[in-house]
Amino acid sequence: GSGMGRDYLMEQAEYLKKDLGKHNISQTLFQRLKELIIEEKLPAGYMMPNENIVSEMLGVGRSTLREAYTALAVFGFIRRSKAGTFVNEIDNIVNIAPFSITVENSDLNDLLEFRYMLEGETASYAAKRATAEDIAQLTHCYEKMIAYRNDVNLFVDYDSMFHMQVSAATHNKLLISTMIAAKESFEKGIRLAMRESLTQNPRVIDVTIELHGKILEAIKNGDYQTAYSAMREHISYVNLTVKYG
Repeated sequence: GSGMGRDYLMEQAEYLKKDLGKHNISQTLFQRLKELIIEEKLPAGYMMPNENIVSEMLGVGRSTLREAYTALAVFGFIRRSKAGTFVNEIDNIVNIAPFSITVENSDLNDLLEFRYMLEGETASYAAKRATAEDIAQLTHCYEKMIAYRNDVNLFVDYDSMFHMQVSAATHNKLLISTMIAAKESFEKGIRLAMRESLTQNPRVIDVTIELHGKILEAIKNGDYQTAYSAMREHISYVNLTVKYG
């Protein structure tokens, strides 16, 4: 009848149940429910059915379902009250969601613009503050990038690690946690960029190595202006590669 409206969760039951496996079921459910809420397949204001019904429908224990709900509530995707469990407005979610979730749902161009703003300054602080240990770590990543120039996946791992090490060398906790929160999305972005651009331009790897070498050299020499401009040059190059191949 019209009183109840659609049962949105029921409509997604197949997706939610698919290959749940035996491990981390609550984590998987959390991820899937989160996606459905972000895609508005479970719309704002929707009241989730009673926990017994949902756990039966999905074939999971109530405590497992509760864990998933708790995580959703912590991240602001749902709110629980005496009246029931409701899906929150997307706009409100963005305000209270941890930064990593906001990054995860950003598009690639926004992400690259954000990196362009953030990482130039990061490199500049790193040049002012890097210890001998920081420089050793950066050098290690750089040498590994050269060693794995023919293995895109490993190359990207060390590329990403290099950027993490640059942020560690700032010794600024807030900068470091921002980079960690954005790390996975950055990596996904870099992988995508590399794969796309490699097919069109085999020199991408060489240019990337060259620019990382420049950044490393500047940080070693405490030359913060060059560190800043080399990092920005590197990120612009990535931006261009992604946009125009």
